[in-house]
Amino acid sequence: MAVSPNDMVAALLSAAQLTVDAHEFDTMVRDYPVMRAAADSLYLPELEFVEPAVTFDSRAAFLPV
Repeated sequence: MAVSPNDMVAALLSAAQLTVDAHEFDTMVRDYPVMRAAADSLYLPELEFVEPAVTFDSRAAFLPV
């Protein structure tokens, strides 16, 4: 059963203990599906078991050899 954007936004705001006015709430409800889809598109299941990249140390790039 899918949760409506209205219910999801209300639950997220409640969990964060935030209050917004009606206009802000309506904007969040309108934008929620787009933002959820964008966040979901970042998940790459094929990379689940791949080691994370090593952190890049920018200082090392400028140290003389």
